[in-house]
Amino acid sequence: MSPSIHALERLFFPEGSTPEQQRRLLGLLNQFVTSADAARESCKRDETWERASTLDDGRRVDPRELPARGESLEAVVAQLLHLMKGSSPGLNLPGLMGAVATVLASGGELRSEEGLRLDEAELRVVAMMSRVVGYDEERSGGLATWSARAAVLAGLRVALAKHAPEARRRGVPRDLYCFAVESGDDALLEAVETTGLGGYHLIRVRKREDGTMDPADLRAKMLAVTSGGDVPLYVVAGTGAEGSSAIDDLRELREVVDSITTLYGLRPVHIHADAAWGGLYGVFNSYDFHCNPLGFEPRVLEALALIQTRMRHLHLADSVGMDFRWLGRASFPAGLFLLRNGVELRTVSLRSLEAQNALALLAQLRAFGLEGYRRVLAEVLLDERAAYGGVGHDLSGVSTGAGTSHLGGSEVASGLAPEVMALPGLRSLLARPRN
Repeated sequence: MSPSIHALERLFFPEGSTPEQQRRLLGLLNQFVTSADAARESCKRDETWERASTLDDGRRVDPRELPARGESLEAVVAQLLHLMKGSSPGLNLPGLMGAVATVLASGGELRSEEGLRLDEAELRVVAMMSRVVGYDEERSGGLATWSARAAVLAGLRVALAKHAPEARRRGVPRDLYCFAVESGDDALLEAVETTGLGGYHLIRVRKREDGTMDPADLRAKMLAVTSGGDVPLYVVAGTGAEGSSAIDDLRELREVVDSITTLYGLRPVHIHADAAWGGLYGVFNSYDFHCNPLGFEPRVLEALALIQTRMRHLHLADSVGMDFRWLGRASFPAGLFLLRNGVELRTVSLRSLEAQNALALLAQLRAFGLEGYRRVLAEVLLDERAAYGGVGHDLSGVSTGAGTSHLGGSEVASGLAPEVMALPGLRSLLARPRN
């Protein structure tokens, strides 16, 4: 073996690592999880450092240039911390352990049994969250994605495969139309452009005062499409979508869509629930609001009950997209695409939308549990009400009435095990992660 290859061995972490190598790895990782303030202090460099870094032998190189000789790992970590502007926000131990497990499981060439274990982790996550949204976990399916936006595209791909099975070979038919609320996020616009359907085939539906989709306007625009000989294909409902607090009433939308398809004898229209942050509130669908076993104070209990009146219909959607970076407190790409009829996954290839985050998601779900997420989400409501003085629209998207009390998240004990909480010195568990 070449001497230069021996010099590179220090960059690898073999299975039979020595205690010294393990200590070095932990020492490097420790720099990422130290106090945010200390990390920021360690990242203060003058302008010349930002333009050049120092190698072990004292030479200076442009950080935008691939160096002829590699830098030390300590120097690399220092540059990473500088680019991160401090330690990672919203970090929690289960997610961190799961992310590390993902890296370790994916390193090198996977043996078949290791690949099966990763698939099993994804199946468990899909089954857990299927129960949360109200799907039959025996019939449902899904996959881990990089975001809820990817789930919007996945839902459209499935809808196209059902309506136009030959589209993958012959191209997308020009008579198919999608529907989304006006002034919503651009996830569906990106999806119709990506699939070749085109932005012209995206119809915006008027929204009501609370930001939800107007069922009457949806009916009118779907009728206009069908009366012209075209076909309604896909409806994206907002149930706590990215950048929106509105929660559409899926029961109303389902009735509108099904009545039109029955009237005209059309194939079923696929309804996708974009529940980037709202989907996690499904953990309250099985909560006993009468007995209130977790002891939430009345105003929080009322707000949670309002949300639950909408979220209990989440199972009426054909698919659901979630993102655990929001209220799920994940500090890694953590989207999830759930499909009520899992057999439909076989009709389309979604490999480009997959993400290797099933182990990390599994770790968080197992560590937090139903009770843990219920407590966290209740504290989020307290935090939001404190920010707005208890007036107006909170996360439920429903007017909560005029309150004057300024509440703090500390008034409800988290009740989570200490190892689940954020690492010391990092941002609060309640701090919203950057997207």
